[in-house]
Amino acid sequence: MEYLDINHAEWQRMWDDLASYQLNEGDPLCVNDGHCWEYMGSTVHHHHLRHACHPLTNKPEYIYIERAGAALRWA
Repeated sequence: MEYLDINHAEWQRMWDDLASYQLNEGDPLCVNDGHCWEYMGSTVHHHHLRHACHPLTNKPEYIYIERAGAALRWA
């Protein structure tokens, strides 16, 4: 597992992609009862994020966002 610095070229794209999920309705944080989306780390193919209590579902949620260029590495 790799942890990207906030200055990494993929950082902003990752949060923009997270916000674009229908579950999040354009909000990359989705603050609820003191919880928000947390970046857990990245693998070669995905960024891993979790929310301990999402405001829409009131339960833990996990999202795996494909890394830039990951699909090209599969070809």
